[in-house]
Amino acid sequence: MTQFNLLIPLDRIEVDPKAILAIKRNDLVPLLDNQYQLNHYADQLIQSQSVLLNGVDPKLNQELSKVISQLIEKLAQSNKVLKKRKFNALQKWLGIDIEYDHGQLNYLNELERLIDQASFLSQRLQIEIQKSQARVQQVLGLREQMARYIVAAQEFLQEYPAFIQQRHPLDNFAERLSKKINTLHTLQASNDIAITQMQLAEQLSFTLLDRFKEAQQVLIPAWQYHLKQSMQGNSVAELQKLDHSREILMNTLKKSLEKNRVE
Repeated sequence: MTQFNLLIPLDRIEVDPKAILAIKRNDLVPLLDNQYQLNHYADQLIQSQSVLLNGVDPKLNQELSKVISQLIEKLAQSNKVLKKRKFNALQKWLGIDIEYDHGQLNYLNELERLIDQASFLSQRLQIEIQKSQARVQQVLGLREQMARYIVAAQEFLQEYPAFIQQRHPLDNFAERLSKKINTLHTLQASNDIAITQMQLAEQLSFTLLDRFKEAQQVLIPAWQYHLKQSMQGNSVAELQKLDHSREILMNTLKKSLEKNRVE
């Protein structure tokens, strides 16, 4: 399961006093002589987050889920399609046995195609999850930086009266800075919702991927092995093993889809 990062409230994020002082000196003090730029204070952090708030494409989940559903349907047909049959002389003369064998071959080829397609989509999904995780980590770093910018602005707002008589006694800088702080809180809250949604999408995708990987690496090879054994022998024991492995495989694939829908 992917790690879910609980978002610490901005006012509880530890900040380095030296970093706060640097923001005051480099970002806030210059605004006293160029107050128009106050509108752009910390905007780069919001914009940088917006670029990164791009989670796992839900269409990829849907595509993999669709292929898994088709794979389940194909597996459900296996008992009927792959069942051994005996043909009498007339049926053989009519070529029914060849047609039946051809149908089995087509079935196995289609099954293999679905397995390959699901494997390809699972690889793409794995890559997308990793990319999303990397973006989340970057966003969390920017979020911590936002906390520093907000704290710096809040402290500067308290300290600003000391500048009033020396600078701009009639301006509304304090009021505008207060509004800017509220705006940053609002924008970050919106981004926090998007961060949470990204992480939920990662978990959803990982659950689907994890279930399919179990089927791909263990259960599908086991079913294929028992299928080969049953077609070579046709003993009752081998047929029972084949049915058992097929049921485990189908149930695992079904669980992946159920989990995917519930989440």
